[in-house]
Amino acid sequence: LFETCWSQFPRPCANSEGLRTKECCPVWSGDGSPCGALSGRGFCADVSVSDEPNGPQYPHSGIDDRERWPLAFFNRTCRCAGNYGGFNCGECKFGYWGSNCAEYRESVRRNIMTMSTTEQQKFISYLNLAKNTINPDYVISTGTRAEMGVNGESPMFSDINTYDLFVWIHYYVSRDTFLGGPGNVWRDIDFAHESAAFLPWHRVYLLHWEHEIRKITGDFNFTIPYWDWRDAQSCEVCTDNL
Repeated sequence: LFETCWSQFPRPCANSEGLRTKECCPVWSGDGSPCGALSGRGFCADVSVSDEPNGPQYPHSGIDDRERWPLAFFNRTCRCAGNYGGFNCGECKFGYWGSNCAEYRESVRRNIMTMSTTEQQKFISYLNLAKNTINPDYVISTGTRAEMGVNGESPMFSDINTYDLFVWIHYYVSRDTFLGGPGNVWRDIDFAHESAAFLPWHRVYLLHWEHEIRKITGDFNFTIPYWDWRDAQSCEVCTDNL
């Protein structure tokens, strides 16, 4: 479930064919098969989502693309085996490394205030690089599924840099939800912040962001530092450069 959530819109599926078939099972270049099936990395499978009813705060059905995500766009995606991960099972799950994803490594995040000036500036340079690097694997939607046509004849996706990709992912999950009623009410109710998913969703979100920065920098020891707001008065890079 989480792999489907964080994948958002993989570039190979953001087209008329993907929208028409509602299938996102891209080929892994390592063996030329969808989801790396020939190498046992994964297989194309029906998406499984919860059948639990919505809470009373959201009484509608079928009007928001995020309902029962990602079924508005795709109902078949790659299901990765073992420690494999990624939208085509061509990568490793978070925390695993190596050609067969058999090596487990722990990552330690540090308080940015304990980092040297050089380390802080390297972190800032990585963020600046992310702001100037078009993400090669993911695109964002610029319209609703309905606006893209019944058979996906009008796909509406756009390139985005790696930094803004994660700004957009957070916005897409937490933007206002249509509740209807008098005046066609929109309210700021979202699945990322007002449900039991708050902690696990943000955990996966940060792991994914970290993973994408590692890929564009080649620094696979990179971890996103945390910041204690009580240190704000003594942190020169915290507010001026982020």
